[in-house]
Amino acid sequence: MTSPSVKQAYSLLAERCNVMLNSKFIMSSNCIASILKVIASVPCLTNYLIKCSQDFSFDKCMDQATKTSKFTLPDDSKTVVAFITEMLYKFDRKDIDLTKFIKIYYPEKNFEGSYKTFCQEIITPYLLAFSTITHDEDVEDAKPATSVGVFDAARTQVTQYILALNEHVTNDESLKDEKKKDYLLMLNGLYYAFEKDNAKMIKVVFVGLKSVMASYKPGVSYITAIEKILQSYAVI
Repeated sequence: MTSPSVKQAYSLLAERCNVMLNSKFIMSSNCIASILKVIASVPCLTNYLIKCSQDFSFDKCMDQATKTSKFTLPDDSKTVVAFITEMLYKFDRKDIDLTKFIKIYYPEKNFEGSYKTFCQEIITPYLLAFSTITHDEDVEDAKPATSVGVFDAARTQVTQYILALNEHVTNDESLKDEKKKDYLLMLNGLYYAFEKDNAKMIKVVFVGLKSVMASYKPGVSYITAIEKILQSYAVI
């Protein structure tokens, strides 16, 4: 049997992550096990995880993440992948109590609200980080003309809209699965383009994103906001 391509592998992972993003806490154990199973069973995902885990220290990352009452993920995509995968393993093995963890770091008015916030702030960045490292290696890696400082500022502003729109799309039950996958892949692609600091790639991906999501009315305000930011920094 032929192993899945990188894109197919990412789609398999995205499917399971999106199930968890739309789940209730009662299904959390099954969702976590499903995510870990696909990583362990798909060779290229396993290989990427191995690469991400080189020189990685879970204890060091956990210490950094829990310095304050707000759980803070690492900035680097590879470290995010290694860190959250190990966290999921520890939740699965009950080495870390998921219920207590959620109550401490994601307090909301009710526990289901806390669980939803946990999924949004752990699983969504995890999926975006995996998207970054599993993206097709044939994508052009040319140096951008725009300065790194400009990219940092634009990235900071755009990322909040990408994550918010990602959440909206993920939770939109009216969307057909195929449409949902297309939208999420394009959003992940834009995030990846910023990770690469590639002006040309950002422009191409954004134009594609705008075209693909043109008929999705709930996304218009997000796309407009992203476009204004990119224009203000002369990225497009």
